[in-house]
Amino acid sequence: MSIRLYLALVGLIFTTVACGRANPLDAGVFAASESSEAFVTIGSSETFLKKTTESSANLASGSEKCEIPAGVTILLQAQPENEGNHMFVKTVDLLPGCSFHNGYIFRGHISKSSLKSLFSANMHAFLDVIAFAEGTDDRYDYIFSHATFSSFAGHPRRLICSGGYCSDAAGRYQIKSTTWDEVRRELGLTDFSPESQDRAAVQLIKWRGGYDDVERIDGPNTFDNALYTVRLEWASLPHSPYGQPIKSVGQLWEKFKQFKQRY
Repeated sequence: MSIRLYLALVGLIFTTVACGRANPLDAGVFAASESSEAFVTIGSSETFLKKTTESSANLASGSEKCEIPAGVTILLQAQPENEGNHMFVKTVDLLPGCSFHNGYIFRGHISKSSLKSLFSANMHAFLDVIAFAEGTDDRYDYIFSHATFSSFAGHPRRLICSGGYCSDAAGRYQIKSTTWDEVRRELGLTDFSPESQDRAAVQLIKWRGGYDDVERIDGPNTFDNALYTVRLEWASLPHSPYGQPIKSVGQLWEKFKQFKQRY
């Protein structure tokens, strides 16, 4: 059976993967651009298709997890679905050495997908910048102090004290429960899923008057303007008056440019 896997870069066929090993996908892999079909593109780190969302270290190769090299695009039977820190996918063809089509891929290892986006590239990259500054990166299940929660049914509402601060901030954008209740009512959100968290963060940017500033970002000055507008919402951003550790404008600008390439 041919493996219908596309490479992320047009005209480039990978012959090796990490650690100098031969790429097991050489047979049947051909260069092509991403189409309008359902797909996920793996980023710069190899990853796994897993039967469950459990850590890959605890799963058996072949029957419970299957290796996916970096840089390939996998065609899917249907659009991928966000499930916490993972995407649930149904592959068109079996991966090499794999016994199952349906499984989970860690979202942080996916650089792009066919899942329809709710926001512009600028807004997506700006959300990534906020998450980087807050120390959550691609994790939607963090509570203040990097504790985690397991259910996305609602805000976890767990008060944690660490480093002289006490907070119940949770999720990728470290939203406090009282703030969450306000934005949840405004948007009619029914859960604390990654999509709901993204929508909530954008609403908070709107409430601070920063939506248009984010959309206008075209250089370091306009980027700094957007950061300044939302400085009261996220304490880790430059210009924040809360006295907590902050990231520099220059560091976040470099991250913004890097993140925007994803979209």
